[in-house]
Amino acid sequence: MHKFTHLPLLPSMRIGIVCLVLGTGLAACQSAGYQKTPGGISYKIIEKHNGPKPQVGDYLKLQITTSVGDTVLMDTHKMGGPTRVQLQKPQGHFDIMEALALLSAGDSAIFLIPADSVIPDISRFPYIKKGDNLKIAVKLLAVQNFQQMQEDLQKEHAAQLEKDEKIIEDYLNKNHLTASKTPGGVYIVVHQEGKGPVPQAGDQVQINYTGRSLDGKPFDSNVDTSFQIVHHPLEPFIFTIGQGQVLKGMDEAIMQMKEGTKATIYIPSGLAYGPTGQPPVIEPNEILSFDIDLLKVKPASKAK
Repeated sequence: MHKFTHLPLLPSMRIGIVCLVLGTGLAACQSAGYQKTPGGISYKIIEKHNGPKPQVGDYLKLQITTSVGDTVLMDTHKMGGPTRVQLQKPQGHFDIMEALALLSAGDSAIFLIPADSVIPDISRFPYIKKGDNLKIAVKLLAVQNFQQMQEDLQKEHAAQLEKDEKIIEDYLNKNHLTASKTPGGVYIVVHQEGKGPVPQAGDQVQINYTGRSLDGKPFDSNVDTSFQIVHHPLEPFIFTIGQGQVLKGMDEAIMQMKEGTKATIYIPSGLAYGPTGQPPVIEPNEILSFDIDLLKVKPASKAK
């Protein structure tokens, strides 16, 4: 069963930062004006500003573009916006934290790190050759403390929610659908109203579902195997409501439905997979819909 969980927004692993871009040979890059840190990272400042410099513990708001030669592999500009990394004390040679600490807010730079210094067995990756470098092209947009980062994330979430709500409402109007709206912004179109109890947090529920993008393309279902990206049995999906076992938007919508209800719910991206998405199946900031058949509600006192 595909688990619909909300993915974290803050990457915490150094390897997740450095394994972004494969670049050209180190010698060629050094001849193009690269300098080297004491820890061995080659770097070039592309654009220099006089903004605040980060300290250990600060959060860095970054745009990152990744490529292999002329092929772009990942671009945060097209993946829901900037990512955030907490600056940590370098732990040895070729630690990306040392390079990030060189930047001030507003700076852009390219860092080069030998691939075999961070990837134990490069032979597992046929596109990485001995002597290749990992290339990280970054722009430091802001240096933030924890509170500032949280406030910034909240503003971004609010702006995206407003955008998503307009898209959903336009879709509903175009298709002549009448929906109720949860406090968090999930839209519910009821096709058949049930007569049973409304689930509360901690209750066990059984549902049938089919998940689709807003353009109608299915990506998962427990009633039709042709809609499954990852195969799982065609049987009711059982989970505990309100415990974060499914997408936040699904939790919220089902807690507004009576047992026996059949409905389609429309979940804004911030209550689904957010700015990270689940590529290649679910795009960053993608609105999702689910056909839901709430089969059974078992109160928490009887669920054990």
